[in-house]
Order: sequence, then structure tokens, then C-alpha cells
Amino acid sequence: MQAIVLQGYGGPEQFAAVELPMPVPKDGEVLVRLRASGVCYHDVMARQGHFPRTALPGIIGHEMAGEVAALGPRAAGFAAGERVAILMKDHCGHCRQCVRARDHLCENGTGLFGEAVPGGYAEYVAVPASALVRIPAGVSFAQAAVVPCALGTAYHGLQKVAAVQPGEAVLITGASGGVGIHAVQVARMLGARTIAVTTSEAKRAFLIEHGADDVIVSPDLDFAAQARQLTGGAGVDVVFNIVGQMAWAAALKGMALGARHVFVGNLNAAPVSLRPAHAILKEMSFLGTDGVTLAEVETLLELVRLGRLRPVVGGSLPLADAAKAHRMMESREACGRLVLTM
Repeated sequence: MQAIVLQGYGGPEQFAAVELPMPVPKDGEVLVRLRASGVCYHDVMARQGHFPRTALPGIIGHEMAGEVAALGPRAAGFAAGERVAILMKDHCGHCRQCVRARDHLCENGTGLFGEAVPGGYAEYVAVPASALVRIPAGVSFAQAAVVPCALGTAYHGLQKVAAVQPGEAVLITGASGGVGIHAVQVARMLGARTIAVTTSEAKRAFLIEHGADDVIVSPDLDFAAQARQLTGGAGVDVVFNIVGQMAWAAALKGMALGARHVFVGNLNAAPVSLRPAHAILKEMSFLGTDGVTLAEVETLLELVRLGRLRPVVGGSLPLADAAKAHRMMESREACGRLVLTM
């Protein structure tokens, strides 16, 4: 099979197209012929060396969809030819987190696909059957590939972690990116007022088209005053912070009394500082979100089938162009999610 192998940490030139033997599914695993693999900014950071779990040489990528090609020993529940999306992580089903329906936090799993275990920048992958979800009719492979990460992260973070309520003001940083543009849709579906933050005026129309009620263009991410102005001085109820430390200072200043700040990503891996009194006196909450449950992915695929949510695929490139896709991500050329196709 063809695979794009990360040979070492560094720039996109570290990718190499390699012919590898077909994976052999182990006990309980399913061999999936991949048709689409999303390119997440997490992949960019993994390539750069920010995540030491990323195997070298290795196959990165955790947004995958395709067809069941073969079943390993004792793998059940699926048949050859079925269309499936793959969760970002596997899960054991019996640890303390799994039995609480928090399988995305499984204590015994191998972690994110594409780190310690091979991921989606390849024509085939072998994964546990428990990590598969059927794709409904009418949902494309490209759409299904981005549901668990780009759409799932937004849905879990806003609906479950932030518990967004109708009428609340939700500010989304990095709003034109893969997770961000889906967070705009989800927040709107939950009945919130959506305030999208972008660094580029050219992306304003794109954000409004996909559900933003207000757009703040802030190249330096100093958006607190505008956020307060848009909310009549009160501040926003929820900050969905996809870029992390770079937007921290403005996000903190723009939060209302009793607001929730959800960390989704941290593009430069830098820490933030917080005075406890700030959180105490304004009764603020600072939360993290990591992934999505299997049940939530099933729900989201059905919402996509019904047209309630629409995965935003900003472009499709052949698998061989993985390096080009990474360059596009780093230069902020893409709106929505880029997808590699096989």
C-alpha cells in the first residue's frame, strides 16, 4: 500500500511517499481501506515534534473514513464493504471512564491514532472494531472523516463541557479553521449568539455564510473591547478557545460574570497565567475538552444526514500531496478542513 511516512520532526519535507506491506488486523481489529483522511492542525504540531508520543518513522493522521476490507480474529459487528468512520482513539469499554460513557478518556487505550500507532495518511489501516461507526447513506467519505475530530470536538466541547444555553454569547477563536467553523455551526444549533474571531478580513464572508452572527477581525488577537461592545459591555458567556495562549489575555478580559472558558487547542504550546482572584470574584470556570464519545459521533453523523449540520471540507487533495496540505495549513490558506483522498 502507499503511505505518507513522517521520517523525522521538522517541516513538510519530512514526509516521504513509501510503499509498505498491507497491515494485518490483529485480534479484534478490522482492516479498513481508507477513502478520506482529514488534515488537522494537530498533525502539523505532531510533525513539528510537539508531541513525543508521535512515532518515528510513522504514519500520522487521526481523521479517517473508508470501507471495511477484512476482519481480524474475533472482530465482530461489521462486514466487508461497509462504510465506516473511525474514532480518533480506541477504547477498552470496561475502565472507569468507559463505563461512565466517557470512552474518549479511556484509561487503557493506545491514544490518538497517528501517534503511537499508525494513522490515516495511508491507503489502509487496522483498528479495533470498537473504534468504528457506520456512515449513514448520503454522507460522503470526506464528510464522515472530519466528523469525529473537527465536528465532534466542537460538539462535545460546546454541548457537554461548556453546556451552552440558548441566548448565550459564544466567542470562538480560530473560527475559520477546521474545528472553528464547525463550532460556529454547533453554537448556532444550540441557540447561542455566535461571535467568530479571525485574523483575516478575507474570511469574514465565509464565517457569516456558515452561521456567525458577528465577526471580529483581529490580526493581533486583541479582541476584548470589541467582544464587550458587541455584548453591551457584559462580555461573552463562553469562550471556545481553539488557538490557546495567543488569545488568552483578550479572552480573559472579554468574559462575563460566571463565564466559561474552554481550552480546545494551543497552537504554540505555551502556558498561560491566571490570578485565582480573577476566577473567584467573577465565578469563572476554566475547562478543557479532549475529543468526542462514540455515542456523540453516531449522533453527529445522523445530524449530518438530516442536514442539521454540514461538515465544511475546504479542499480535497490526493494522498501524495500531504506535504502541500500541511503548507496550506501553516500559511492559513485553508478555510474549513482539508481532506486527503485515496
